[in-house]
Amino acid sequence: MKNEFQFSKVNGFGISYALLPGGGFIRLLAVIQPDPNEKGLAAQIQSVCGRLDRLFSKEDLKNAVVQQTFFLRNLADKTVIQEAMRKYYGSDLPVNVYVPQKPCEGSLEFLVEVCAVRPEGDQKFSIDRISEDIVRLNYADTQFVFVGDIVPDNDDTDLAYKRSWRGFEMMKDKLGKAGFQMENILRTWLYQGHITLDEGDSQRYKELNHARTDFFEGIKFMDSLLPDYPFGTVCPASTGIGTDNMDIVMGCFGIKTDRKDVVAVPLENPVQTPAFAYGAVYSPKSPKFSRALALVYGETCSVYISGTASITESETVFIGDPEGQANQTLDNIAELFTESNLKRYGIQGFGGDLSDMVVARVYIKRPEYYEKIRAICEKRLGASAVIYTFGDVCRDDLLVEIEGVAFCKKR
Repeated sequence: MKNEFQFSKVNGFGISYALLPGGGFIRLLAVIQPDPNEKGLAAQIQSVCGRLDRLFSKEDLKNAVVQQTFFLRNLADKTVIQEAMRKYYGSDLPVNVYVPQKPCEGSLEFLVEVCAVRPEGDQKFSIDRISEDIVRLNYADTQFVFVGDIVPDNDDTDLAYKRSWRGFEMMKDKLGKAGFQMENILRTWLYQGHITLDEGDSQRYKELNHARTDFFEGIKFMDSLLPDYPFGTVCPASTGIGTDNMDIVMGCFGIKTDRKDVVAVPLENPVQTPAFAYGAVYSPKSPKFSRALALVYGETCSVYISGTASITESETVFIGDPEGQANQTLDNIAELFTESNLKRYGIQGFGGDLSDMVVARVYIKRPEYYEKIRAICEKRLGASAVIYTFGDVCRDDLLVEIEGVAFCKKR
């Protein structure tokens, strides 16, 4: 029996979303943009709240939102948006993450990605809103955790290693407040200001990787959920992308369960060298993340795709060519969740292609590349809900990075 799901894109109202049933609950992943004709932050916030009202009245999900990620033209607008979200959601406030990355559309003050979850039927289900940056979802004998907006204290702002280490310490502490540990993480987001700048004899992104490798040492990620896994290092999926300031913002998503039909498997791309096996030229301590993470939950398979770029083996390809890099990046993403690649990792009976991407974030290095990259993405991603922002990619010669979520069909 094939896995059927509703995939809807609403045009003309600034709302793109997918509804994903299966495993006993329904997930919504949506991208909301303000009305570009509304001028000023207050008017655009009001516009987005109106569009959320429209979406929630149709899908009955307002009290089920667990996480939102805002991409801000001006980080100074964070406090205003925070207050607006507190007022809008009240006691149902989700985790909100604020990323200082400019939307590519010049008239927009911000963009927001929304994640909501509700039960399917009369299953035991609850949401614990532990704090403004920690939400735990409880479903039967499974718990999910969403942690966001991890911003270290203001000490050592310009020292990437110390700053990153402190961020991971805060991540561990916040997970603990929800009853989780680092090994329960499936995916992380690491937003680092001016990611490619030199720092002493090193580079800011290399120092982030150094801190991540040191902090992750000895952690057995997903140990209780992995099948027999003969492919080496086990790491969460992740995105490490540049932002407009000199700070770092982190977030993560994790799971705990006793169910035997839940499996979490890191995925690699057969045409790329695993990031954790990169040579020292890219970082003295190689990046500790998987290219993607497949979560099989009952009869569903979701694939959380890490930040992906125009790299084959370990080398940048299509240097100076934004369209070539966009196509290669999407080729790399598509390869991750083909039926043959999933089968290579022991995941039987599932597979997909780019039409199964439900949401994507496209990070573009420079404004002059935007229109060309967007045209490629619109052609190949079709109805996917997509966010476009300007963000520096971790190598000087990489022009675009794309991440997202795919929902693979049962074959």
